[in-house]
Amino acid sequence: MNLPEISTAPVSDASETTPEEQTALAETTAAPETTAPPESAPPEATAAPGYTIEALSAKLYATDTLNVREFPTTEAKIVGQLNVGDEAEAVGLTSHGWYQIRYDGGVFFAKADYLSAEKPAEPEEQLTVPENYYFASEDDYFFVVNKEKPLPEDYSIETSFVQGSYELEIVAAQHCREMIEAAARDGIDLKVLSAYRTVNYQKKLFERNVNSRMEDDGMTYEEAYADVSINIAPPGGSEHNAGLAVDIIDRNHWDTYEAFEDTPEFAWLSENATKFGFILRYPKGKEDITGYIYEPWHYRYVGVKYASDVMNSGLCLEEYIG
Repeated sequence: MNLPEISTAPVSDASETTPEEQTALAETTAAPETTAPPESAPPEATAAPGYTIEALSAKLYATDTLNVREFPTTEAKIVGQLNVGDEAEAVGLTSHGWYQIRYDGGVFFAKADYLSAEKPAEPEEQLTVPENYYFASEDDYFFVVNKEKPLPEDYSIETSFVQGSYELEIVAAQHCREMIEAAARDGIDLKVLSAYRTVNYQKKLFERNVNSRMEDDGMTYEEAYADVSINIAPPGGSEHNAGLAVDIIDRNHWDTYEAFEDTPEFAWLSENATKFGFILRYPKGKEDITGYIYEPWHYRYVGVKYASDVMNSGLCLEEYIG
């Protein structure tokens, strides 16, 4: 097994990777501390040798999920993301096709190919469940999938978008959209970082991380497998493969995910996620039972019928279902 080390960027620049590859969790790049120039100051005439920046002033909208970067190159550090329909204030355009935009108190860059003066139309949100669908009732969503209990071979779902290019199973997706919209009405900006992954993608993700530990850290296969499996599920054993799990953070915590628990976004989810059928799946203090590290960003759709009871019980899903 000689696979390349996985790139775990939180999102893509739309043309860099497939939507599946956008769902791999985590990247060790934090947003740089920057200071926005005065409103009257034009963008600098030259950003780097080889290209120039033409000053402009325009309101643009993201047409796909894309990265906001420190400099106008895909090799530059990621400082955040724009999702479909997000508004951006452009103050410059480079000669090689990147907009200079105001973002989070600074001036950064995003690919011009995925910013438009026309706001994308809102997607249709009508829910249509196929006849003889795998999930016949809300009770069918209430099950455990983990390393010991993988998905059945006949598992098949329909998916729908929740934010940008991220998808979930159609019923979970509808409830997730409603949750994100409700949070926005309360002034809370929930950012989806990972959602549905195919089993095939999960296999590649898992194997590349195992291979990386063997090559970089000198682990045996068994040691690398055990080390990887505390935060990445094997193929078929991931809730992301089920299309029922979503990873959510705020835009200021790209590299320190545990810090998410100290944010207003986490506080809002702790109070409201169960109203939409989602639970905090890997709680603190339950690592020996769930088999995974504490993940304050990972939420699992179990259905509105059961979510509040599970959270109020203080039990993880394995304990509650028994």
